[in-house]
Amino acid sequence: MGPARRQHPQRGRGSEASQSLGTSEQSQPCSRPVPPSWSASSPPPTGTTMSPALSALLCLGLCLGHRMRAQADKLPRPSLRTENGSLAPQGRRVTLRCQGSPGAAEYLLAKDLGSVYQRIGSELPRKDEVEFSIPSMTMYHAGTYSCCYRKGSHWSEHSEPLELVATGIYRSPSLSAWPNSTVAPGHNVTLQCYSQLSHDRSALYKDGEQVTQAPAQPHARGSQANFSIPAVNSTHGGTYRCYSFWSRFPHQWSAPSDPLELRVTETNTGSSGDQNWLFGLSKKHGSILLGVSALLILLFLLLLLLLCCRRCWTKISNGSRGAEAKKTPKSSDPAATPMEETLYAAVEDGSRTEAGPEDTAAPPGEDPRQVTYAQLNLGSLRAGAQEPPPSARAEPSLYAALR
Repeated sequence: MGPARRQHPQRGRGSEASQSLGTSEQSQPCSRPVPPSWSASSPPPTGTTMSPALSALLCLGLCLGHRMRAQADKLPRPSLRTENGSLAPQGRRVTLRCQGSPGAAEYLLAKDLGSVYQRIGSELPRKDEVEFSIPSMTMYHAGTYSCCYRKGSHWSEHSEPLELVATGIYRSPSLSAWPNSTVAPGHNVTLQCYSQLSHDRSALYKDGEQVTQAPAQPHARGSQANFSIPAVNSTHGGTYRCYSFWSRFPHQWSAPSDPLELRVTETNTGSSGDQNWLFGLSKKHGSILLGVSALLILLFLLLLLLLCCRRCWTKISNGSRGAEAKKTPKSSDPAATPMEETLYAAVEDGSRTEAGPEDTAAPPGEDPRQVTYAQLNLGSLRAGAQEPPPSARAEPSLYAALR
C-alpha cells in the first residue's frame, strides 16, 4: 500500500457581500453559538478537596454567570417587510426590507422550505436596514421568508415570517353581493366569490387589507365561496375584492376580481357628507325628488280648487235661471194677461151680478162655514163666443155666495 495521504482541513469561505435572489444555497438557520456549559458530574481536579457547601456555591455562581452572559449576547429580533404589501403580481419588482440593530455585520434572507431554510442572499449593511430585491416576481419566488443578522460572532433569531404571494397565476374570479350591494344598517349581506376553475379556497380583501379566507364549494362550472356579513353597520362599507387558489399551493393566487363597492345607507338624514339617505339616493337626488313631489302636490290642490269654484258657479247660474223662469208669464201674448186674471162671480139662476161688500159676507143667522165660493174665468167662458178685443179692459173679480 502506498503511503497514507494526509488530509488537510478545508478552510471555510467568508460570507459574500451581496447575493442576488436568483441564486440560492442550502444553509443552516441563523443561530447563536451556544455558550460553554459546565457539567456537575465531571470530577474536580485531582489533589483537591471541596466541601459540599462550597461546591453548591460554586455551581450556583457558574450557572448565574452563564445565564447573564447568554442574556448579554442575545440580539434583538429583526423585522421583515415589503414596500407594496405581501401580494405581488407577476412580473413586478419586489423589495424586501430587513431591519436589525445598529452595528450588525451581515444580514441574511432565507426562505422557509418546511424542515430547512434556503439561503436567498446576504448583504453588508450600511445602516440598520438592508434591502433584498426580486427583479421580476414569478410563482417560484412566492413563499415564506424571514431574515436575521450577525453581530460579531453571534446571529440573531429569525424575524417573523413574511408570506409573499404571487398573484395573477390564474384568471380572475367574479365578486357579487346578495341580495344587494346597498344595505341598510342591521341587515345581512353575503359576498359571493365565483371562480371558473375548481379552486377550493378564496380570500376576501377590503381596501387592500385581507379580511378573511373561506373554503370554496365546487360547482359544475367552477367553484364559489360565500362570505357572510351579519348585522351590517357603517364600518362594513368599502371596496372589496376576492382571490381564488388551491390550498395545496397557498402562495399562488389568481388575479383579483373586479372591485365591488358595498354601501351602507345612513338612517340619519342630518349626517354630514353625501351619504345615502332616501331610498338609496344621494342627498342631491333626494332633494330633487322632494321638490318635484311638493310641486305635484301644489298643482293637484290648485286643480281641485278650480273644480270646486266651477261647480259653485254652475249652481249659482242655475239658480238665477230658475228665478227668471218663475217671473216670466206662461202666455206669450202680453195682451191676454189682464184677461187671465182670476174673476170671481156669484152665480144665481144663470144671472151675473156684481158682488158688493155686503154680498161677500154670509147672511145673518147662517154658519159661515156652509158658504161655498166659486172661481170663474170669464175670459175662458167668452172664448167660445167671440174673440175679445186686444184693448179690452180687464174685468173685475166677482165674488158671490153659492147656496
